[in-house]
Amino acid sequence: EAKGLPVQIYYHQQGHGGPPPMKMMNRWFTRFLYDVENGVEKEPKAWIVRENQPNSNPVSYANYPNPAASDVKLSLGNGGNNYGKLTTEKAQKQPTEKLTDDVSFSGSDLAKAEKSDHRLLYVSPVLKEAVHISGLAKIKVKLASSKPATNFSVWLVALPWSEGKEVKLMDNVITRGWADPQNYKSLTKSAPLTPGKFYELSFDLQPDDQIIPAGKQIALMIFSSDKEFTLWPKAGTEISIDLNGTQLTLPIVGGSSAYEKATK
Repeated sequence: EAKGLPVQIYYHQQGHGGPPPMKMMNRWFTRFLYDVENGVEKEPKAWIVRENQPNSNPVSYANYPNPAASDVKLSLGNGGNNYGKLTTEKAQKQPTEKLTDDVSFSGSDLAKAEKSDHRLLYVSPVLKEAVHISGLAKIKVKLASSKPATNFSVWLVALPWSEGKEVKLMDNVITRGWADPQNYKSLTKSAPLTPGKFYELSFDLQPDDQIIPAGKQIALMIFSSDKEFTLWPKAGTEISIDLNGTQLTLPIVGGSSAYEKATK
């Protein structure tokens, strides 16, 4: 698209595979393989299979990320070893909160736990209306490690956690991301951390387009080693989070007004 080429994107809710409906593919290839002027390039650029819908029934959007999405900045309220707050209101000076790395606990274990020393969890109010996230969520965090190297993982989840044979990954995990704090200055060069010193990290979570239904809570989970995606170091590294220097940014369709309407 940046090069001026005609594009369409199709997202579905499954794993690998899952082609667009035959009608969509036929129109595209009829236009660009057979040069038949059928106007497909003037149609919406993004087609997304919504939650719990078949791949044959995508919903069209003008583009991806959704052009109606804008950033909503959320601050953290203390209590993360139980349930801290995820709020649009920036609190007064907050205490530092701590977690202890232990890869023997999976991300789902930590998200389901009502209390844990191995993660910090910050939750929104219960949604009164659905919230549509479209694009890149971003995290800015100020952290310190008790050791020169540590893993750092972030999951954005929907609570309460759903379980059962019919539950899919995206019913619980909204998006997630990882960073190596040793790369706080550069993606290509790392440097050992000074234990106890605070560093600032900013990075994007995985791109997403998801509608979080009413009745759920959006929760930011901060932990260290992710059993599914990172190295497995010996347990015991302590990470301290400066809540005053930490902020989550969510791309929400309808922006701040939509989020406020859903959470107030």
